[in-house]
Amino acid sequence: MRVIDILPSPEEMKERLAPSNKAKKIKTTRDASIANILGDCPPPLGTVPSPSLLLIIGPCSAHCPSAVLEYIEKLSKVATDVSSKILIIPRVYTAKPRTAGTGYMGLLHEPNGLFTARKLHLDILENFGLSCADEMLYPALMPYFDDLISYFAVGARSVLNQEHKLVASGLNIPVGMKNPLSGDLKAMQAAVAAAHKPHDFIFRGNFIQTSGNPLAHGVLRGQADAPNYTRSHELNMPLIIDASHGNSCKNPLNQRNVALDALKLPNIKGIMIESFTHEGQSITDPCLPWPQTKELIHELLECL
Repeated sequence: MRVIDILPSPEEMKERLAPSNKAKKIKTTRDASIANILGDCPPPLGTVPSPSLLLIIGPCSAHCPSAVLEYIEKLSKVATDVSSKILIIPRVYTAKPRTAGTGYMGLLHEPNGLFTARKLHLDILENFGLSCADEMLYPALMPYFDDLISYFAVGARSVLNQEHKLVASGLNIPVGMKNPLSGDLKAMQAAVAAAHKPHDFIFRGNFIQTSGNPLAHGVLRGQADAPNYTRSHELNMPLIIDASHGNSCKNPLNQRNVALDALKLPNIKGIMIESFTHEGQSITDPCLPWPQTKELIHELLECL
């Protein structure tokens, strides 16, 4: 192995790209609302009803910051319209897992990618008041983003990895554990159970202790070539349905039916949708185009 670049520390990066006090308050408020949905905590008597469904939505991969910001501008307006019942978390995935180690690996792998990825998350929080979701492909990079992001996903290829489970146990925001490509629900259950527990382990050159993450939960994403979201009744835990991947049989237009069906199932706290301004705009998976996305969000609102 040969070092080709030395990354700044998380502290240095956070100093270079620091959120404003207003942005910090927005994230704190959103984190609490998200936790209330996953924990099924009713609002105090006499308060305005809070959202009851999480909607994690956006492009398969955030490969072009300007295109992502254009999409988020549209999404932010709809987020305001549906905020009484739906809490929208933009999907801004800056690292992509590759089964064979080839293909596009995400914004983080581009020149100055760590800076660009953090700036994208910061711009969305500052300009649109939305804290986002990202994939925790590299647990060691989590400290570079934990002050901006409100949701981490552990993907189907990573959910069997011990470090992902242990790091998830030390976070104070939700971590969604997807079922592996095989569709095995027991592996997903084991990952969630591990993230709930306290652990002592080595991380980033230190021996650390975590207290467990009660907001870790399961994400049903289908298996390699077939749906599995209707199996939610087999699991006694908060769940999010990934309407894409195996559940949509890799047809982005099928996400509408999956999302609407998911609302009828037990334990469902949220839905994931791959969406972009145009269907073929993402350089990884195709996404639901914006006109159909906007229509679907309002359909979900009417069903709640």
